[in-house]
Order: sequence, then C-alpha cells, then structure tokens
Amino acid sequence: MSEKKNGNLWVQVASLSVALLMYTTSMTTPALAEIAKAFPTAAPETIKLLSTIPSLMMVFFSLIAGKMTQYMSIKKVITIAMILIFVGGIPSAFVGDLNFMIFTRVIFGAGYGMIFPMASAIIAVLFTGPECNKMMGIKGAVGAAAGMVFQMMGGLLAGYNWRFSFLGFLLVIPIAIIIWVKLPDAGVVKHEKVKTSGIKEKKLTILTFVLTIACALINIVQFSFMTNIAMVMNADKIGNAAQSATVLTVFTAGAFVFGLLYGNTSKLLKQYSASIGALFVGLSFILFIFANSMTMLIVGAVIFGIGFGTFNPAITIAVAASAAQPKYTALAISVYVCGTGLGQFFSPYALKFIRGALNLTSTRADWEIAALFLIAGSVISMIFIALNSRKNTLIEEI
Repeated sequence: MSEKKNGNLWVQVASLSVALLMYTTSMTTPALAEIAKAFPTAAPETIKLLSTIPSLMMVFFSLIAGKMTQYMSIKKVITIAMILIFVGGIPSAFVGDLNFMIFTRVIFGAGYGMIFPMASAIIAVLFTGPECNKMMGIKGAVGAAAGMVFQMMGGLLAGYNWRFSFLGFLLVIPIAIIIWVKLPDAGVVKHEKVKTSGIKEKKLTILTFVLTIACALINIVQFSFMTNIAMVMNADKIGNAAQSATVLTVFTAGAFVFGLLYGNTSKLLKQYSASIGALFVGLSFILFIFANSMTMLIVGAVIFGIGFGTFNPAITIAVAASAAQPKYTALAISVYVCGTGLGQFFSPYALKFIRGALNLTSTRADWEIAALFLIAGSVISMIFIALNSRKNTLIEEI
C-alpha cells in the first residue's frame, strides 16, 4: 500500500517537473542589460531577440510536438525537448559571440516550444477526473514558483557575469533525471479515425480568432515590461541585473497569487474579468513610466501581477469556450498560444515602428505606448461587453 502511494507520489513529482522546464527561459531575461553592455554596437532589438526568439519557436514547435505524439510517446517528445533546452542553453556561457547566442536560442526555443503543450498533455494522459484537475492547478502554481526562482537565480548570476546566467541551465540535468527515471511512458496517443461525409466539420469560431488576435496585440505591448525592465533600470541608474530580477519576481508572485484567487474574483468581475485584468496591467505601466525608485517599480510589478493573474485565466477560458465543439478545445488553445508567441516575438519590432511613427525617444516610450493601448482597449472592450449584454437582455425580453 505504501509502495503504491510512493509510486504515485513520484509520478506526480515527475509530471510536475515537466512544468519546471517551461520557465527556464526566465533565467536569461534579467541579464539582457549586462549583455547589451558587452555588445554596445548591437541594436536593442537584436539583444531582445535573446528573449523573444523562444516565443517565436513556441509558435511552430508547440504544433510540431502535438503532431509528434501521433508517432511517439509523450515521454519521448519531452526527452527530445529537454535535450534541445540543454544544448541551446549551456554553450552561451562559454562562447561569447552574439550571433552564436541567437543561434542557440533558436535551438533552446525549439525545446521550449515542445515542452509548453506537453506539460499539460502528460497530466491529461496520466491522471483523470478530479485528480487531473488538481494536478493542472498545482502545475500552474509550480510553474509560477519556478519562474520566481529562475528569475532570481538569473539575476544573481548575471550580477557577477552575464555568462553565468546561462549556467543556470545546468538545473535541467536533475529535472531530466527525475523525469527519465520516474515518469511513466504511456505509449503513443491513439487518434480515432473519423469518417468523412463530404462536409467539412467546423472546428473553430470567429470568436476564437478574434480573441487570438486581441491577445497577440496585448502581448506586443505588455511583453515590453519583460524585455525592457533590466535596460531601463540600468539606463536610469535605478538598479542592476539582480534588482531587475527582483521586480520580475514580484510580478510573477502577484500573478501566481491572483491566478489562484481567480475562481473567487471571476464571480465578482463576471464577464468583465479579462477587461479589468487588462486595465490593471495598463495602470501598472503608468507607474512604470514615472517610477524613479525600486519601490515604485515593485508597486507597479504588483499591480501588473494582479492584472495578469486575472486576465490570463479569463482569456484562456474564453478561448476554450470559443471552440465549435468541446473536442476542439485543445485546438483552440493551440491557436491562441501561437498568437501569444507571435505577439511576444514581434513586440520589439512593432513597438520600434510605433515609436518612429510617433517620434517617441524616451527610454520608456514602449511603456507609454503600452499604457495608452491597454487602458483604451480595456475601456472599449468593457463598453462593448455592456452593450452586447444589454442587447441580449432585450432579445430575451422580447
């Protein structure tokens, strides 16, 4: 009996360990300012590629990983992903060429993109019913905690030397050992063949694509917080890499707490949850624009975390519900993840274009754009939701 429980416990630990790998990308974000110093002739957008390339790779390799599960087990897909993360992470600690680092981030991003959907897929395969729901919730908490640890570790290591932040990927080794030894191999996922009747079955709705585009646009502006915080703090002499990691960690903690509280807050905010979450993120950027101390940045990070922790589950649930049928929920979420990745990757380039068009030259110009877009967008969406709700009420009365 105890042996069985011990076995089940290790299966849970191994399953949750996969989620840890989703947040390894957080280790290098606090080092961007130090890397920019090491390559003074490189454009800021080029430096930011180190942070945005994994998001672009996620777009393609999350879909590739799903296809691979038709031919090999999820555990084997995870194993390939872990190898790519390790190979794409460690070498930059020893080879200082910027082009080489960008190349290795492509390799890392491929593994990162494959891990992203597999972290949920392995839980769905190994657990059922209430236990599956419980594990999905714990997965989010474990991931947020890992993000905080990795960000702090990356910032502390970068404080000594930016190369050291890449040594943090050595943590993949013990995680990989746990997964290899304790994670069961569930075999190849069987896909049922559906007889075609000549009529193409509808899988997604217009709302799926509207929400995906909206999320891509939101990620273009909100991702500027992650890519710019270290550089702004360094340029304005507010703090170093370790302190920028602290600000990022506070944001992650806020998102973690309010993600756990979403079940309660959604009852209060109802259909306005995503809009109000985006509004809080917009308000946090107002604070970031005027912040001249660590304290103000931390307060802004808390508000950002509250907004993100409210917006993210709300928009995910809305996307899942937008599928034409429940069996296409995973497809709808995959499309949404692609939109998120594209928004994050194109963030520096889109914001550079807007800065040029508006002739904005401040080091915090990206945050000015983000604040205006998010606040205006959230207010407009709330008005639209209110009008739509009123329209539906009138139709019901008639």
